[in-house]
Amino acid sequence: MKAICCLLFLSIFSIISLRSLSLSLNKAYTAAITRRHLGQAKLTDGFEIHIDARLNFPNPRLKKAYYALQEWKKVILSDPEKMIKNWEGIDVCSYNGVFCAKAPDDPNSMTVAGIDLNHGDIAGQLVPHLGLLTDLSIFHINSNRFCGIIPDSFSKLTILHELDVSNNRFVGPFPNVVLKMPKLKYLDIRYNNFEGELPPQLFDKDLDAIFLNNNRFSSVIPENIGNSKASVIVLANNDFKGCIPKSIGQMAKLDEVIFADNELSGCLPDELGLLENITILDLSENNFVGTIPEGFGKLKGVEMIDIRKNKLIGTVLEGICTLPKLLNFTFSDNYFNRLEPKCEKPVRPELVMDYRENCLPKKPDQKSEKKCEPVVNREIDCESVGCKSQVDSDEESKKRKPPKKPTPVPKPKPSPVPAPAKPKPPPVPAPAKPKPPPVPAPAKPKPPPVQSPPPPPTQSPPPPPVPSPPPFDDIVLPPEVGYSYPSPPPPIFPGY
Repeated sequence: MKAICCLLFLSIFSIISLRSLSLSLNKAYTAAITRRHLGQAKLTDGFEIHIDARLNFPNPRLKKAYYALQEWKKVILSDPEKMIKNWEGIDVCSYNGVFCAKAPDDPNSMTVAGIDLNHGDIAGQLVPHLGLLTDLSIFHINSNRFCGIIPDSFSKLTILHELDVSNNRFVGPFPNVVLKMPKLKYLDIRYNNFEGELPPQLFDKDLDAIFLNNNRFSSVIPENIGNSKASVIVLANNDFKGCIPKSIGQMAKLDEVIFADNELSGCLPDELGLLENITILDLSENNFVGTIPEGFGKLKGVEMIDIRKNKLIGTVLEGICTLPKLLNFTFSDNYFNRLEPKCEKPVRPELVMDYRENCLPKKPDQKSEKKCEPVVNREIDCESVGCKSQVDSDEESKKRKPPKKPTPVPKPKPSPVPAPAKPKPPPVPAPAKPKPPPVPAPAKPKPPPVQSPPPPPTQSPPPPPVPSPPPFDDIVLPPEVGYSYPSPPPPIFPGY
């Protein structure tokens, strides 16, 4: 009886084992067929291409492009303009916003050379798979609702000339992946939420246009900005601090520089007068002090100078007012108290000047005498408010300022210098010396140092929109790409 029971148990166990083995074989067989059907191919980027093996592509480049674009399509959550509606099938060159050209290293193969989805109001993210588009020369997605970060895989785009992700909702620190793009000429990341410091390596790249405005950058401007070969640099509407590095005078190709609406301070460097090719100079809405450098009179090609809403003092030089191409000179909301004769009555009728909210005698719409008096007579030592002192935080710089300011005051009266330390403990020295009674008198110079009181904030009309390159109607693909900038200035969608 026991033998029969044991035999029965072994029979049941063997049946169960065979069934589980059969199931395992079926799963393995099914997986093998699936892999064969999908045509897997491993990539060095850490992910695999899964494409139906029954699909026939003209070449491997278009096969990778198909996979990358289909993966991107999966994470697009909203496409109100139906821009990617026709992203179906293997003919990626017929997709809206996708442009193909002959491969640069193989004229017999077509490849995806450009993507332009500007003004689509598309919501979604960028996927790492876009790094498979290694022949991409332009990537334009401005004026959409893409969010997240720029994938590190974009470092594979080694011949990318133009990167325009402006007017989206990207976040995080400066996208350092752009530093790994050796052919990049045009960088536009404005109107996003990037923040933190700018890497100095940015200005060592051979870029022609750098648009970083309307983000949340908060560092100083790197000292090596003068290494840049860019013709346009726009840093407006951020939170940059410190002063303008003197190396900016080395930028011989600079055509437009717009640093408006930041927290920049210090004196305007004389080296700005070396920018002979500049046409637009906008330093408005900062905290610059001192006078206008005489070198401004050498800017023979400048058409617009905007230095409004700063704390500049002194005389407006006629060397500026007589510049041959100057059309707009705005210096309102400062503390200028004198115009040289040719600024008083400009010799060129086409020149428009805005001098409101200054301290100019007999001119309308000026600041009150109460606001002007403490500032216009203030002596500014540009060395003490230079770049180095501005690197620190505002609190630290305030701590350092008091010992610097009193130093010129005691010079005419050296005798009372040691006395201010003694009046603080008046009970001790009072009976011993008769001189302590006059000590309070020298203590009065401390409040009146002319340098200390900052000018009160003033209200001014909102600034005009930041100038940008004009839009182009058509997009020119390689080899000409990179020499014209087809991306128009991005509009701000309501609710941004």
